[in-house]
Amino acid sequence: MLRTDFRRAIIETSLFSKTSSGSYKLLFAALLAVGLMFVDVRFPSYTDPVRFQLNGVLTPLYNMMSWPGRLSDATTELALDESQLRAENTYLKSQLLVLSGRLQKFSELAAENSRLRGLIDSTQVVDGRVLIAEIIGVDADPFRHIILLNKGQDVGAYIGQPILDSRGLMGQLIEVGPTVSRAMLIVDREHAVPVRIARNGVRAVVVGSGEIDRLRLQYVPESADVKVGDLLLSSGLGLRYPSGYPVGVVTRVGKSGTSEFAEIDAKPAAELDRSRHVLLLFNQPRRAEKAPTVMGAQ
Repeated sequence: MLRTDFRRAIIETSLFSKTSSGSYKLLFAALLAVGLMFVDVRFPSYTDPVRFQLNGVLTPLYNMMSWPGRLSDATTELALDESQLRAENTYLKSQLLVLSGRLQKFSELAAENSRLRGLIDSTQVVDGRVLIAEIIGVDADPFRHIILLNKGQDVGAYIGQPILDSRGLMGQLIEVGPTVSRAMLIVDREHAVPVRIARNGVRAVVVGSGEIDRLRLQYVPESADVKVGDLLLSSGLGLRYPSGYPVGVVTRVGKSGTSEFAEIDAKPAAELDRSRHVLLLFNQPRRAEKAPTVMGAQ
């Protein structure tokens, strides 16, 4: 019993001592702070140099302690800047795509206007009435060169009617419906057109090769005066095509080892694989031209 009371007394005395010690320390700190404030107010000439020295010592510590916060702010700012730059980059890419599409459309319209202007200009040197038609389809047969036009009987189109673009003859109508027509191009294997060489009037027949960029001259003797670069014009023979329209340009003149006829290739004058609009020529005889030279004449 006595031991228990003694221990309790010791514990209470210890707690009281700790409490009293803490109170004394707090009181001392308060008195010290009040004293320093009094000295700072009353004797600034002594405290200012001390404050200056303390600032010089503590400023690096303040800067070092602020580094984590600054680093966090900088990281956040960089993340925001990157996100903003990504969004801006995405927007600019979309705008570039839109502008590229518009530019392509403008380029297409400019090219089409140029082709139409060429067709309109060509009507001034064409004899007879002409009508502009649009190519609206191509035959699915890869071995034929047939196109579909958006003009038919409603405008007076007829079978055998010549068609041309701003550069030369393209072919003729082979079927005519109420509002559409089918035309065979001059490079089709079943097509032939009588021609003459513009340089000397030598006559020949141009047939299709089945290739979009190649014509063949048939039954031309090796002794005939034909040269690479010669312009081939429609001769008007056969009364299918009017005389004097460009058909092609000679690209190759060779000799055949098994025949007495020369092997001659030509490139079509018309842009057969590029033209979108053509002229329907309502055939009328052109003005009289110089009589052509007989084939083989020197």
